[in-house]
Amino acid sequence: MRAAHDGNGPPRRREQTDLFATILEVVKRYHGAARITRVSYGAGMPVDRLRVAIERLIALGLLRSSDLDGRPAYEITPRGQEFLTTYWKMRGFVALFDTPPDRMP
Repeated sequence: MRAAHDGNGPPRRREQTDLFATILEVVKRYHGAARITRVSYGAGMPVDRLRVAIERLIALGLLRSSDLDGRPAYEITPRGQEFLTTYWKMRGFVALFDTPPDRMP
């Protein structure tokens, strides 16, 4: 996933919450067996930047790390899933503010 782009002007830089949500979504797909390279490709981030973000997510209790065949693998925690649920709800509310009044549901 690259920087968000709506077709008007240059791509917008992803906010930290967007990056965290992207990383958590990618990790969730692998059911406890997400390795750094897979997450890097899925999130569209270089490994060095991703490592910093993953360390932060672990410190916040949103991810956990385990040893899988001698290498670290990542898994989303219940708190991480709660973050994602809340994130997607908020994205839905924010999208309402961006909807023109004549197109409101």
